[in-house]
Amino acid sequence: MVRKLRVAIDCRIDNPQQGIGTALLAFAKALSDSGNENQEYTFIVRENVRDWLAPYVYGPCTLTGIPEPTFSAMKASLRRIAPLRLIKAKLANKVRPIPVSDGYVESQRFDIVHFPTQTAYKAGLPTIYQPHDLQHLHYPQFFPETEVAQREREFRAFFHRATYICVQTEWTKQDLICHYEVARKKVVVVPWGSVFEAYGNPSPREIRAAVSKYALPSRFFFYPAVTWPHKNHEVILRAIHLLKRDAGVDAQLILTGKSTNFRATLDSLARELGISAQIHHLGFLPPAELQAIYSTAVAMIYPSKFEGFGLPILEAFQARLPVLSSNATTLPEVARDGAVFFDPNSARELSALMMAVLEKPELREDLISKGTLVLSQYSFRNTAASFQELYSRTAALQAEASRLS
Repeated sequence: MVRKLRVAIDCRIDNPQQGIGTALLAFAKALSDSGNENQEYTFIVRENVRDWLAPYVYGPCTLTGIPEPTFSAMKASLRRIAPLRLIKAKLANKVRPIPVSDGYVESQRFDIVHFPTQTAYKAGLPTIYQPHDLQHLHYPQFFPETEVAQREREFRAFFHRATYICVQTEWTKQDLICHYEVARKKVVVVPWGSVFEAYGNPSPREIRAAVSKYALPSRFFFYPAVTWPHKNHEVILRAIHLLKRDAGVDAQLILTGKSTNFRATLDSLARELGISAQIHHLGFLPPAELQAIYSTAVAMIYPSKFEGFGLPILEAFQARLPVLSSNATTLPEVARDGAVFFDPNSARELSALMMAVLEKPELREDLISKGTLVLSQYSFRNTAASFQELYSRTAALQAEASRLS
């Protein structure tokens, strides 16, 4: 019997509710459904947060939960002691050593380890490294200086050691090659699909329940994003203010996702502009409720200043929701002609598009039709197949290197 290629997919992330968690869930389901008889995959997660992925791992896939290291658990309990919190804060301002393997992937005799997030470590076997983006180089003001330095150290180390570096767009590939001394053939583009592929469509009853639970307005715009500065919620607030001031339109905005410390700045701006009553933060929502909001909104606004891909655009296409997108970085490549675009620094451009989509049903229908066509070119089934081929290529390179050594 021919030995199967054994791939470790290390996704020990802290918060699977964020976008990368839902993307990994859909990726796991696609690999599980693939029926590949020559490869097997082990998803490695933190033991205390394994339930999010467990239902989607079967067939050629298995799930392993790794307990948090004893030292990390001890640190968590010590954080409650004030003087030690001060010490931790000082240590956080120093660049940390590059992480190294805890020995698990080597002890289990895997052939390859795939890091599908920016979190990685030096391992004693071939690796595929998947950075999200290089935002820290373009917008360093959004990061503490130590984090910029940390990213630079880790990226360079992981890029050097990886057999392949995987990104989701050609834009990011060119950006990476431009800023780092990386061979072009080492950087591979693998687009992802809509995470809604992993779920069934919400029923009419579920949609009605979500509308009632959150008292959704009859007409509203939608933006699903953590309130990080680069996500650029500010331009939507300013566009809503322009619609109210210049056209007398009280546009309503539904926001989902985690609120960060930057939320206070956004709330202050909304009060200053006199639009607080039009802004509704709902936090993280379960998939059925999130899909219900997608399916009942007027349009999704995606104003981000920097993205490695932009998964919500594909989610909106799948929900047959028009998309008003920033023209920054990767977004025109991902959305193609399925969206209308605006300068992420221009509230006036955005307000004009919002008015157009409110007033012109034919524009909404045209965007829905085009978005559906664009979506047909993406799928997690294709993502899984691309990675399976990349795993085989990685193993072949390792075998050739071993033969020549």
